[in-house]
This record gives sequence, C-alpha cells and structure tokens, in this order.
Amino acid sequence: MIDQLMCYSRGYVEIVIRSSSYERFLNLCAYHQILIWDLNHTDGQYEGKIFVKDFRKIREIAKKSGSKITVLNKRGLPFWIRKHKKRTGFFFGLIVCLGIIFVLSLFIWDIQIEGNLAQTDEVILDYLKQEQISFGSWKNTIDAQELAADLRREFEQFIWVSVQMKGTLLKIQVQENTDVTLNEEIEKEPSSLVATKDGKIVKMITRSGKPMVSVGDTVKKGDVLVLGRLEIKNDAGEVISYQECAADADIILETADTYEEEFSMQYQEKVYTGKTKKKYYIQIGDTFLRTPWMGELYDTYDVVDQRSQLKLWGNFYLPVSVGTYTVREYEIVEKTYTKEEAKKKAEENFIVFSEKNQEKGVQIFKNDVKIVTGISACTASGSLVLHEQAIKRVPLQETLDIEEGTQSE
Repeated sequence: MIDQLMCYSRGYVEIVIRSSSYERFLNLCAYHQILIWDLNHTDGQYEGKIFVKDFRKIREIAKKSGSKITVLNKRGLPFWIRKHKKRTGFFFGLIVCLGIIFVLSLFIWDIQIEGNLAQTDEVILDYLKQEQISFGSWKNTIDAQELAADLRREFEQFIWVSVQMKGTLLKIQVQENTDVTLNEEIEKEPSSLVATKDGKIVKMITRSGKPMVSVGDTVKKGDVLVLGRLEIKNDAGEVISYQECAADADIILETADTYEEEFSMQYQEKVYTGKTKKKYYIQIGDTFLRTPWMGELYDTYDVVDQRSQLKLWGNFYLPVSVGTYTVREYEIVEKTYTKEEAKKKAEENFIVFSEKNQEKGVQIFKNDVKIVTGISACTASGSLVLHEQAIKRVPLQETLDIEEGTQSE
C-alpha cells in the first residue's frame, strides 16, 4: 500500500517496448539505474512501468539499442495536477477543507463512557464540565493521566479508570467496585450486631464476636445477636479480661410480612393511529437548523428523537449531528381487564415485587397470596415468610447497656 502511494505521488507512465535487442536495452537501463517494474512479455513486445523522471532518460537509450517506446497511460499526482491546474477554485477549496479538518482535529467532539453502573453518564459528564472538559474542549488542555486520577478520587467506587484520546473522541473506561459494603466494613469501631425485626434464626455463621443466639432461636427487634466483646479466660475457666472487636457474621432471619395490592379493572391504553409527521434537523454545536412542521400537529402524540453524529473516519467525530423528530399520533382508549388479564397482571406485579426484594437481599421463602377479581377492582393480598439479613451494627457500649438491662430484669 505504501509503495503504491509513493509511486502515485512521484508519477509514472505505462509503456510498450519494441526492440531488436531487448537484452541490450535492459542492460543499458540497469547501468544507468533506471527502474522498470511490472515488466511483462506479450505478443513479441514488453510492457512495463517507469517513473516520469526516468522516462526522459530512456529516449537516448532507446536510440542506441534500436528500440521504440510507446506510452500507453500516464498515472500519478503530477499528471493529475497538470490536468486540473486551471481549476484554482477547486484547489483553494481543497486547501481550506484540509485546514478546517486540521483545526477540528485539535478539539474533542465526542465523549464516550464505558463500564459505569452505579454512576450514570450524566453525573460523570457534569463532573467533567466542572473540570472544564466538555464537547469542544481543546485536546492540549486535557491530561489523560491526571483526569483518570481525578475521576478515581471523585468517585470512590471507581477502582480503575482509563482515559484515552482517539482522534476527536475522548474515551473513558471505568471499573467499579461491586462490593462497596465489604470495603466499608474493613475497619470499624468495636460494635455488635442486633436484630432489626422479630424473627427466627435460620442461618448463622460468626466470624468475629461472641454469638448470643443460635440457629432456631426466636429473637425480637433490638435483641443482640453477636456481641462485639470476647471473654478471655484462664485455665480454670474464669473470665480475666475482655477483648473488644467489630462483630462480623452472616445471619439470616425468618420474618413475617404481608403483601397487598389493588388496581382498577378499568384502564386507559394508547392506541397509535399510524399517522406520523417528520421534522429534520442539523445540529452544529449548540445551533439547530430545523425544517418546519408540515400542517398542524395532532391533539395527542409522542415525539421520537433519532440523531447520529457525523464522523469522517474511525474516531474522527465532527461537531455536527443530523436527526429527525418523528411525531406519532395516538388515541386514548378506555378498556376493561378480563378476569384472566387482571389475574395475569397481578401475578406479574408480584413477580416484580419479588425481584425487587431479591435485589435487596430479601428472599420470599413462602407466600399464600390470593388474587380476587371483582367488577371494579382486582386485589392481591396475603402473608409472606421472608429470609433476610434483618440486622444492623450498633456501637458496643449500647449493646452492653442492653445486655446489662436484660440481666437485671
């Protein structure tokens, strides 16, 4: 590819060689360091390619060797310039275009963020704006390593940040710590774990602290489950001192709760009529150039905005976007659920409720939820048995006071 570009930039001609002594002609060319490539022998003659500057030299060689040279084609940039040299407007426009492309290449015209889950793109972009980094920022003012370090300091959940500038694209890749709570609990003051709900212990694995209950025990809200103080005993089994610590344990409580939901059997639904209108626009920086709406808009409608940012190649984005606003007309239709539809909707709502609880670490172990469909409403209600980590951490002294109060009673 590079060789082809070099040949095109220097210019070359495709020639036909007819001679009574090809060997002498080619030897003379080699002696004078004249390069002829892609040399082929067909129909008693040779065809090849030669640079423009060498073509002028072979005229004398052709006379000496009794050869005749015929030009088939002229190729390359010198011939193209000679052909279009009178088109000054074209060359001026080309130079201006190349100048604009060069100027645009000095700025950032697109920012892409990957790997973020806890922090949205909008939050990160707002932070970048505070740091004077946004669309249209000059690339030389951005230090990629310093920006990566700043992002790690600003967002504690980012354990790895990569900042790269590719063309006019600023690409930010992050990796978040998915176990924030674990890191938060590495260093703690002496503390204990207490129950936040009434329930029964179904699982308990203690890593540090003194367990005050065991699997199968029933506890009440506020009961101490793991005390953040260990007893130090002598050989006789007598307590001689205490060692304070941050209690740590995996505890699952079986708790009781209720579920109740009600919704109307009548509902409204959007029904699209199929009628649409489109409006086209071009965005250059913060400036919009829009076509007008054709005719009057509908009474009720949705607007869908579809846009794409232009780029010359690869990661060379431009500060220009083209897009369309599509207006879709709809009508509001009053409908009524059938009993089957209402039951299905209630079941789906309960599944969503269960999934949300599961995301919080709460598992629905049993349920007796019943669905009743009436003329005007559908009701889903019943009791739930949950398995959850219904515990919280409290300072050690508070739990010691609780224990002392319980023992005095």
